[in-house]
Amino acid sequence: MMKTSPLERIAWIDEFKGTVLVLVCLFHLEQSFVNIQMGMLHASAFRMTAFFFISGLLFSTRRFSTFKSYAKHKAKVLLLPYVLLSLLFLALDPVLYHFDLYYPRAPKMMLLGFVPEIHSVWQYIGWNLFKIFIVGKSSIGSGPIWFVFNLFCVSLAFFGVNRLTRGHFWKTFSVAVVSLVIGWIFNRYHIHLPFGMERILTTLFFFACGSLSKNGILWLSRQKIPVLIVLASLSIWHYIFFEDANPWFSMMNNDLGNNFAVFLASSLFGILSLVTLFLLMDRLPALKGIQVIKGVFRNISRNGMIILAVHWWILLFLRIVFKKELDQPGIAYLSIPILVVGVVLAIPLFRTKLYRLISKEKVSVQESLSIR
Repeated sequence: MMKTSPLERIAWIDEFKGTVLVLVCLFHLEQSFVNIQMGMLHASAFRMTAFFFISGLLFSTRRFSTFKSYAKHKAKVLLLPYVLLSLLFLALDPVLYHFDLYYPRAPKMMLLGFVPEIHSVWQYIGWNLFKIFIVGKSSIGSGPIWFVFNLFCVSLAFFGVNRLTRGHFWKTFSVAVVSLVIGWIFNRYHIHLPFGMERILTTLFFFACGSLSKNGILWLSRQKIPVLIVLASLSIWHYIFFEDANPWFSMMNNDLGNNFAVFLASSLFGILSLVTLFLLMDRLPALKGIQVIKGVFRNISRNGMIILAVHWWILLFLRIVFKKELDQPGIAYLSIPILVVGVVLAIPLFRTKLYRLISKEKVSVQESLSIR
């Protein structure tokens, strides 16, 4: 049985997760408006793999030592919010209320390798439900929540692997490599299975790498600053060397590019770059400005599920209802403050009123926005 790691109490991990969430939001901004360009395509190799890596780093069976208790806990904190948020934002999808005008502007669904023909609002609702419960990719109104469902599945899968291998490093790593190879084969032959099994196989590798890296990360955290600077520089250089944004990777669709070595090397060096950079930043002087920035990222991490769902719905609404007005040079960037204000308002709403939807405890407005 794996024991809880002290990594769970280290602040830089929340700052790491918060930063990656911001990168996800910025990438979705680029997707939504052609006149917003921030180079986020060049982070596609590690954005989502870093999420699964850091989730694996926090894997523990101390509180829930049996598969039944672990699965029950994960169903409460991940599966239930996935379903409830998917249905909530489906009900808030503007296409439902003005189908003929808004559907042509809405993102098209990719379901198990095909795009369905949709001619009515009822068909739209039906295919969204199929997308939520069969494809495992959430509704159009809450697209990024697919990550929550995938994390639920990969967590249970890794629990099984960990028990099967009894936590033995090389046995666990071997199973993870086989899983990645199968995921890659599905990518090459464009095979898509219900519940996103192909991407679960791919992401299991990075989740496992995170769990198996606990001792290595602890070792890194004890190294002197010059060592971390060298490692960060080397990993960033290698990421730049291997990274290729054409085509960019989409973990949601298990699109991993055309070269296995490029995908794997860029993903791993990207993750290593982030880890070493955040270990370095953890050594920065406790200046007020730096602490405020770190606190903001920690808050983003704590409210990640809310931010993933809400920022996408805001962008969906803007690109459907106000695309003509916003999708212009310069003006398109007005979507950024709109997004920030909307998310900041949504956090206390969910944490004080709708907290059951995300399986969280009710907190005060002040606590929900705390950056401590």
